[in-house]
Formats: sequence, C-alpha cells, structure tokens
Amino acid sequence: MASSLTVEELRSRLHDLGLDTRGKKADLRLRLKKAIRNGSNSPTSASATDTPESPAGAGWEPEFATFLVLDVEATCEATRKYRNINHGFETGCFQYPNEIIEFPVVLLKWNKGSQQLETTGIFHSYVRPTFRPKLAKFCRDLTGVTQAQVDAAPVWKGVVEKFFHFLESHDLVENTGTGEPHLQNFRLRRGVAWINHGPADLRDFVIKQSWISAFPGDKHHGGPPIFLRGPLIDIRKGIASLFKWEQELRAEQQSRGSSSRSTPFPEFGGEDGFQVIPPQPSNAGAASGVKEELRSTGLSPHEQSLAGLLEVMNIGPFQGRQHCGLDDTKNIARLAVEIVRRILLASQGTQLLLSKSYESVDGQIESTAAVLELDPKTGPARAKQMEKLVLKPNVRLDGFSKRFFWMGKTVGEVKWPFPPEVDQEDALHTEPGPRCQMYTSVRQRLLSFAQQPYSSSLNA
Repeated sequence: MASSLTVEELRSRLHDLGLDTRGKKADLRLRLKKAIRNGSNSPTSASATDTPESPAGAGWEPEFATFLVLDVEATCEATRKYRNINHGFETGCFQYPNEIIEFPVVLLKWNKGSQQLETTGIFHSYVRPTFRPKLAKFCRDLTGVTQAQVDAAPVWKGVVEKFFHFLESHDLVENTGTGEPHLQNFRLRRGVAWINHGPADLRDFVIKQSWISAFPGDKHHGGPPIFLRGPLIDIRKGIASLFKWEQELRAEQQSRGSSSRSTPFPEFGGEDGFQVIPPQPSNAGAASGVKEELRSTGLSPHEQSLAGLLEVMNIGPFQGRQHCGLDDTKNIARLAVEIVRRILLASQGTQLLLSKSYESVDGQIESTAAVLELDPKTGPARAKQMEKLVLKPNVRLDGFSKRFFWMGKTVGEVKWPFPPEVDQEDALHTEPGPRCQMYTSVRQRLLSFAQQPYSSSLNA
C-alpha cells in the first residue's frame, strides 16, 4: 500500500503517526512500511483503541519503570582559571578534583494502577571529603553544606555500601560475577535507569570520587561499581529534544494548513502576487556536518537550568533551596513525573506542548504553550516517540575509566598543583608568616622612631 502513495500522502501518514517526515520518497516509504509492520497502524491495534472497554493509551507503559533520580553536591572553589603550563591549557571548575559531599537519591516507580510515577524511597547521606577535608567558603555558601555535616559523615566507601543496601532492599540490583558476591560487580536490573540534570553527576563526579577514594592496589583500578555506571537519562537533553520535535510538528502542521488553500499561483501567496519563501529544511545543519548543540533546540541557557525546565513544563517554581542536593533531586523527580503524565495523555490522543515565553515588541510576555488534539489511533505512536526522546537512556557512560590530568600513576593519587583557596575570614585568624613578621617588625621600629622627642641638635 505504501508503494502507491505520493510523497505528500506518505508525509501525511507519517505525520499522523508522529514520525519523521523528512527525506526522499524511498526513505518515507521504508519508514511507513516499518511502522505498519511494527503494528503502529494495524487494523487490530486501531480497533483495540476504539473499544470503550480499553481506552486509548490504557496499554501504554514505560519501558523503564523504575528511576533513580540523583543530583550530587561536590567540593568546589570560586570559578578561577589556572594556567597549567605542563598540559598547555587553562584548568577551571570542570578539571577541579571535586569530591562528593552530598549524595541524595529519589526512587520513582511506575504504578500501573494509578498510571503515574510515585516516590517509593529516598536515600540521603553527606560524604566526608579526604583530599581537601576543609570546605571553602564559596562551597559552603553555594551548597548549604556545613563543615560540621561533612566532618560527621562517612567517607565515600561507606556511603556506597549504605546505598547498595538501599538498592538491595528495593530489589534493584543483580550480581554479574560468578565468584563470591561483591558490590562492585552488581548492576541495575533491567528496566531501572538513572535520571540526572546534565551528565556530569555520574560521568564526572562519581568517576573523580571513586579514584580519589581508592586505595593503591585496588583491583578495580579506582572505577565505580557497575550500578553507578548507568544507564543514564539526561533529562535536560531529553526535554530539549522534545521541545525541538514539538516545534517541528507545529511548523509542519502550519505549513500543511497554509499549503492546502487553493491558489492560482502555486509558488506565490495568492492573487496579491506576494511570493512565499519556503522555509529551509530543518536538517540543513546536519547535512553540512555542523554538530548540533543543546542551544539549537530553541531553549535558552536559563530555560535549560533546573528552574527554567520547571517553567517550561508549567510546574514551576522551584521548590526548596537551589543547589541543595536533596531539593534539586526532588525537583528533577517532579520533571520526570510530569513527563510521564504528558506521555500518557499523548497516548490517549492529547499532546500538551512545552511552554516557552517570548517578549513581544510591546514588551508583553507571550507563551507558546498549546494543546494538540490527536487522532486516538496515532496516540500510542506519538507516546512512544516522546518516550524515546525523554524517558530512555541518552548518555553513554562506557568511559568509566575516564582520566583527568591530575590523576597519578596509582589509584588514589591526586597531583593537583594548586594550593587550596584561602578565605578572607581564615586569613585574618591565621598566624603571620616570616615575611609578614619581618614587615611588622620594620613597621614597629619606624613608629617608635617617629614617637621619639624632637632633638634640638638638629637645629644647630
């Protein structure tokens, strides 16, 4: 059947299924045949969705039904650039040997009865740093973590063991080894995934911390346990991809509506003679080999922040204190719950579009939020596409052996060539060094000389 359709008919069918409509006729035909073969447009599935006993979307369930939401807090300094002569580049906050000081996890599970994600557990622990045990003032002010909290906390190894028991209590891990069980060999069960805001928590911070906390001779070479290596969903990347996809759907819907009107001049806008300039294809950048950045999705840097994403999803504002690990994690969990709700609505024939505000010429703030009423038959296919964009792993973490320039030859060795950041308050209470003592001595001698009585012999 697909072979007899024209290009416009093929694109119309693909659009109704929520699939990509770009490409040549052969590509479109192959894409439609594959969708039909997978049952997304089969008569049986259509009839099943039309029956009143089984409403559209009642059969949709997420492929990953359990999520571990994580947002760590780590040691840091005020953003300053170090000129690393040995390596020929400037090292800043991304190269700093951060140590995790707060490790919060919110456990979300899909409830088939209520058709929503629910919080079924929370793990939270502070972590005592060992490389730089004293927190900088900038770090304390940013994260809200106090020196007393980390001093009383277990080191990283103890926190990992406690978290492993938490995973075991919820039956979320399985052993991959054949010998004696060791937590290093346990991985997450099928259907369980991590959710982070950005990839850095598991990709960078856990890698750094595992190396710093490892002991020489560690047979695992300072690598994290398998259950801390993914799979990972970057929810920021997923929502940005979803926003771009929705904008393409809206643009295509508008272009289809405008091109359907009858006009004696196909290449012009009508009898008034104004020419219509067709939009550039959205894949022009990909054809030129330009690497797509997150910003090209249409979301600004603020909108990609955690507080901004909450506004884009219309569930703002941020609840709690920003940069508090547990509060950040709970707000990321709110994003995941809302995403699942929207996917479920799409499977039933209603797609809620993400909201983006624009400032018009007169200074008024306008929002792009809208609702698309879909054909119920195409709802499940659109829901699957949304799930693929946002709710499936989209970050590769197979580089668990990633190394930073400050990692020594043996595990646990840190060769960070820069001294710790000195707080002004601490500097006032610090014993003066030799140079400062010499300066103070000279200053006191000058003051004592100035206070001596005036000599009359100088007038002679």
